[in-house]
Amino acid sequence: MPRISINAIGLTSPRVASFRKATGRRQSPWYLSRPQLLTTCCFFILLYLYFHFGSTPIAIPPDSYQLLVDESLKDILNTTLGFQKILVLNLPFRTDRKDAMTLAAATSNIELEFVDGVTGDSIRQSAYPPPSENVKLSAGIRGSWRTHMNALQRVVQENLTTALIFEDDVDWDVRLRPNLQRFALASRFLSENKEVLSSSPSKYPIEQRLNTETSETTFHTLSQYGITEKLPSLPLSSVNQKPLLSGQSHHGAPSSPYGDPSQWDILWIGHCGAGFPRYRSSSRKIEVTAKSVLLTLLNDATVPLPKWIKAHPFQSEPDPLASAYPPHTRIYHRGSGGLLCTVGYAVSQRGARRILHQFGVKEWNGIFDSELGKWCAAEDERLKTGSADGSKKEKKGKERVCLTSQPPIFAHHHPMEGESDIGGLGGGYARKHETKYLRYSVRMNLEKIVRAEKALKDQWPDE
Repeated sequence: MPRISINAIGLTSPRVASFRKATGRRQSPWYLSRPQLLTTCCFFILLYLYFHFGSTPIAIPPDSYQLLVDESLKDILNTTLGFQKILVLNLPFRTDRKDAMTLAAATSNIELEFVDGVTGDSIRQSAYPPPSENVKLSAGIRGSWRTHMNALQRVVQENLTTALIFEDDVDWDVRLRPNLQRFALASRFLSENKEVLSSSPSKYPIEQRLNTETSETTFHTLSQYGITEKLPSLPLSSVNQKPLLSGQSHHGAPSSPYGDPSQWDILWIGHCGAGFPRYRSSSRKIEVTAKSVLLTLLNDATVPLPKWIKAHPFQSEPDPLASAYPPHTRIYHRGSGGLLCTVGYAVSQRGARRILHQFGVKEWNGIFDSELGKWCAAEDERLKTGSADGSKKEKKGKERVCLTSQPPIFAHHHPMEGESDIGGLGGGYARKHETKYLRYSVRMNLEKIVRAEKALKDQWPDE
């Protein structure tokens, strides 16, 4: 193969070429020069250390309308919100809900796939897992359970790394993607951090806030571990270090903007009530870890004033969040205090397999969302073992990681002139046209959005 001279491609002058010929020596390339080689190596080493070990915080803008400019969060801007698929549970005869859901998603550039729901009367007795008493539950409860199982079955069968599951009356704020970006930062920290945070006060400035939960205000939560006196809280902005929040899988699986899918089971971001994390130890000295800490985001414009923060029209008092933290504060934490309503939740492949095994094969006997809330709080294991304080250690690899946001990012929409098919908490039905928690609701503004009107309605305005 003929050689191409450097001079032939214009990289040396004729004078330099003649000098080389006269002296019989060749000039060494730049990368073989010792000083330059040393400088180049040092530069790349420093660059590597900067990106892998350096502190590169992700700045959270004070205005929650703004998106976060970060490469690891860009997938949240796609049509499936950073998940592989979005599945919507819908009874085939509820075409009204399918129409509304399709339109709301289209206006938000969201791609959906519908999963046909089933009625309880269509399920044969032989198809239920133990115990046999579950056939005595109402047809609506049985149908809801089977519909969720069908969605989880699909996640497992298609081997989806992550999937977001909606009920067909779900609603969201028009600022959905910025909300999900901030949740993603929190979920990475809460699922992947294994440190004892309280042992590094300079690194993690934990504030112990007074827990305002009472036996009266926790009627919508499920955990029986008891109410904690303090809430260890940590600003979300203080944990946004890029080396920790990489979002990369530790086991070769596809990465997710919400953190390593092998490290979490459920992202319960659409609910109608959540309890603060519960401690499972009788010891007075509690080590603060990702299991018990609450990450806070102050001045979140998507969060209503305290008086509006309640799950249902017939809930007399606001959620404890309203009195435990300053106005317009959003918090993120583990779902160990119990959650209700599965209006919107994401599952990893690990989580989908675990839940399908628990409620589709092993046993099921109750309302699906309350049973799932107990599963996240490990209440089922505690009740079976009879541990007085829940201090029994979980087996290796059995930790259940359910993460949530308060207020929820997705919420139930109560349509105009139409009662919900789902009974309200504590009795009654939601008859008022509204969506709790969401300020600029897509469903409440759907007509304005379709007409391309710029002025949207804030249904829970500041005074």
